[in-house]
Amino acid sequence: MDKCGPGGSSSHSLAVTAISTALVSLFTAASASAESRGYAISLIHTATYADKGNCPKGGNGGVVEIKRKILHGLGYSDEQATQILANNGMDEKGEKVDLKKRGRLNGELVDVHSFPNSAPDPQIETPQGRFAYGFNLDGAVQPGSFEDPDTHERGVDNQMWRVLGCYAVYNVRRPVVPYNEYIAWDTAMDAMPAWLLSISGDDLSKDGDVTVTFDRSLNIVMRDARGGVLPGSSYTIDADPRSHSTFKGSIKDRVLSIEPGDFSMQGESQFYAVLRFSKAQLRLKLNPDGSLSGLIGGYQPWLDYYHYLAIRGEETGQVDMPGVYYAMKRYADADPDPATGENRAISAAYYIEAAPAFLTTLDRKTVASAYEPPIEPRPQAAEGAVQKDASLR
Repeated sequence: MDKCGPGGSSSHSLAVTAISTALVSLFTAASASAESRGYAISLIHTATYADKGNCPKGGNGGVVEIKRKILHGLGYSDEQATQILANNGMDEKGEKVDLKKRGRLNGELVDVHSFPNSAPDPQIETPQGRFAYGFNLDGAVQPGSFEDPDTHERGVDNQMWRVLGCYAVYNVRRPVVPYNEYIAWDTAMDAMPAWLLSISGDDLSKDGDVTVTFDRSLNIVMRDARGGVLPGSSYTIDADPRSHSTFKGSIKDRVLSIEPGDFSMQGESQFYAVLRFSKAQLRLKLNPDGSLSGLIGGYQPWLDYYHYLAIRGEETGQVDMPGVYYAMKRYADADPDPATGENRAISAAYYIEAAPAFLTTLDRKTVASAYEPPIEPRPQAAEGAVQKDASLR
């Protein structure tokens, strides 16, 4: 039965209507003297940077190497591990070897995906290289911090890369997407409401101050013939404030940045349940074709990403779950727990792309338009060339 009291469906509807009205008023006021461009996010993944010398010990390997190390830890010899891997996980008795149940809790074997601290810390290898994509989040150049390979900003805080960078699935150069994240994102796109971004300012073709807004859509992504986001498609903004983030920003030399703030976007269970940062920063290029590409990052609750990996497990995630858990806990660098003093957030950076799109409110008001690059005039043929062509006819 519907409830009409506080917290019931009627009050929720009134709240959503009020938020939607506020969004319309905000965009309408802005559009009277400003330009607003809309975008649908077409790709997001961990910002990877493979480089020689990143993992001098050889790295943590891929699925086969990870499974082999786990089997060794369970007491199998190298020959036995080879036979089990070749026999689809079956031992010499024809029984399936459960690689997940290798932790112990109160004397019982438990799944290390759910209880990663039930197994010993395998001390995974972590990147030792100079470069990583990201931002200087704390304003300091700390010993061991990275340098951004594009901007050469020093003091880059990206401890998430410190954790993941020596696994083969992540040790790839941009724009190659880590396999586990590509599969998750590509699957989610057909069921998950689109993630939206808008930029508003006096003249977005010039340098100047802007407002940057993130929202979630009420409808899913419309794909183009290549499987990406269809440029110029239209999306209705979800008025739910849980996925609404607004930042003061600026454009300089066709690069968009924001003042640090809090970012939150609701996801889906097959991707990130939620993607959120404190002290979020953004660096996006406004590309000539109207698309955006660049980085978003900040301090992310590290259990959010661990949860994403745990759902997939070591087979699909291609990582050692206790290894990642202990490393995230060790390298987390923000938001200390008042009770234990342990940091609950970790610096991270994600590569992001977005395609131009129309953004509308529930009552069909367009609040941001898809950017269309100006049509360049076709070059005129030289007079001599015209005469020569005419003489051939």
